Amino acid sequence: MGSVGFVTKNFEELVAGTFMLLMCLATFTNVIARYIFNESFQWAEEFSRYSFIWVVFIGAALCTKHKRHIVIDGFVLALPKRLTHLISSFVDLITIGFMLVLIYYGWVLCTFATQPTSTLKIPQPGLRGGAPVGNPDNHLLCQGPSPRPPCLHCGG
Repeated sequence: MGSVGFVTKNFEELVAGTFMLLMCLATFTNVIARYIFNESFQWAEEFSRYSFIWVVFIGAALCTKHKRHIVIDGFVLALPKRLTHLISSFVDLITIGFMLVLIYYGWVLCTFATQPTSTLKIPQPGLRGGAPVGNPDNHLLCQGPSPRPPCLHCGG
């Protein structure tokens, strides 16, 4: 697998990991500056906040990719197989609808947020783009058959 294939296959991991690393470095640098030099960097808190937004939305897509979202399915698994598939399809439709709402309102937020940030002076649509970028990725990863991971207790 070449480098393009690696980036394509692990896109969510790379983006979320990069934002997580940058957020930790900015916070750590600010803590060191505050306690050793008695001065803090004004940009570090704002940068960490927007990095966290990106980590959350790209991380949600990453959890969908690896089928790691929390599922409470004790009641559903006790039902007949046909009814289980029906409920699973209904839940998938609700999830897709919720993601479409998040995409829409994330886009609205990015469209109307025209002022630059207070400290970094970066346009807000790029910083608040985690919702409209992470949710289509999440939506695309939800499509197609989604095999249920095996039960941790019984292996079934």
